Amino acid sequence: MKRRNLLTATGLGLAAPALAQSPSWPAGRQVRIIITYPPGGTTDFVARLFAQRLGEQTGGNFIVENRAGGGGVVGWTAAVRAPNDGTALLLTDNSLATAPPLHANLGFDIAADFTPISLLVDYPTVFVVPANSPVRSLRDFVEAARGQAADANFYGSMGAGSSPHLYTEYLQDLVGIRLTHVPYRGMGPAFTDLLAGRIGLLIAAPPTVLGAVRDGRARAIAIGTQGGRIPALPDVPTARELGINFTYSFWYGLLGPRGMEPALVSRIQEEIGKVLATPEVRERFVQQGATPVGGDGAALRSVMESDLARWSEVVRAKNITLQN
Repeated sequence: MKRRNLLTATGLGLAAPALAQSPSWPAGRQVRIIITYPPGGTTDFVARLFAQRLGEQTGGNFIVENRAGGGGVVGWTAAVRAPNDGTALLLTDNSLATAPPLHANLGFDIAADFTPISLLVDYPTVFVVPANSPVRSLRDFVEAARGQAADANFYGSMGAGSSPHLYTEYLQDLVGIRLTHVPYRGMGPAFTDLLAGRIGLLIAAPPTVLGAVRDGRARAIAIGTQGGRIPALPDVPTARELGINFTYSFWYGLLGPRGMEPALVSRIQEEIGKVLATPEVRERFVQQGATPVGGDGAALRSVMESDLARWSEVVRAKNITLQN
């Protein structure tokens, strides 16, 4: 299946034109940016950078509200129930689009109960192995895995049904190997066990692994991206370079509760565009391996719909549950 292309002309149109009658926002009110993870991870970094820059641009008070729990449901529900006046926004990764097939009853509809505002950034996937692994490339890993029993090949993720779990399940079908999944309660513990050699493969976002890769404690064996190599890891080939058509990444987007006024959405898009056009912000993301994307709510909705269709199929085929 061909993955959607985040880096379209629409996506690169970072700054939305100002409206003739642009509403006042945040108009002296505090704005909560809700995320579904605890402090310290990639989502938290993205949210705090945007909160800081939006505050500087608008003079408003933007705070990051960490609402972890329930595999994301706690934070998503808080955003759904918030006022739709621009005082509460949800900054989420692609886990929102994979939630419906994993939860028997979310309590909300991701298509109907959110107002998509903007794509923000896209982080490629990085395939990493322990430093003492004999594997030097993703192609090496695939060949080695084909010659061993599944219970000899362990891979980690930040939980059953998480993006790294689904991505690795997809990889197995793509290249014809079988691995054993080890779910963790977060990417930090999973990466700790990879460094210790207790698991043999992890798919993660660059900020999680860059430090360890650069100081030799882990080895990056491929990048999953639709584009080329990334400046943060210039010597690491893409999966496509190795003949493996794996192009999935971690996207981040901004949404609000349902029913937001179009003029308010456009006003927020305008400010998001300014943040993403700032050279210092773009450079910080590039240093982390990310690509600033931007784009309007329609682009974000399209990405969500594509992911929901793709990963619902994987969840059903693999009988993946949150209890795995």
